[in-house]
Amino acid sequence: MKLIISGIPFSKQSFRFTKTGHKYQKKEIVDKENAVKWQAANQLPAGFKPFTKGVRVTRLSFVFPPLKSFTKELILLKNGVKIYKTTEPDLTDNLNKGLFDAMQGLVYVNDSQVCVMEYSEKIYGLEPRTEIELEEI
Repeated sequence: MKLIISGIPFSKQSFRFTKTGHKYQKKEIVDKENAVKWQAANQLPAGFKPFTKGVRVTRLSFVFPPLKSFTKELILLKNGVKIYKTTEPDLTDNLNKGLFDAMQGLVYVNDSQVCVMEYSEKIYGLEPRTEIELEEI
């Protein structure tokens, strides 16, 4: 199954805590997660049931918009050259967390079912998005 989530990929940090000890997540993050969930839900086949077994992510691409300083790089991007993003956010933790949490209960029962990640990347592109290909194993 392949899902394409439009928009700039977002990272999700751990919960924050109030002075009284209650945990919360910033509204901006909750809104972004809900937008991802909505887009994913609209791409699932009719009658789709969340995966209940292990999940293999065969490909995961976080595509960020080009930097304003890009000049020669824009030409490369337009010609299909891949330019990797080597700055924050962190690929293996914060970017995955927001995406995987958003798909929980929709694509799979729990994000702990993701047990294989074959390929993931964060790159620049002309159209910001997240592309994920996954399957039940």
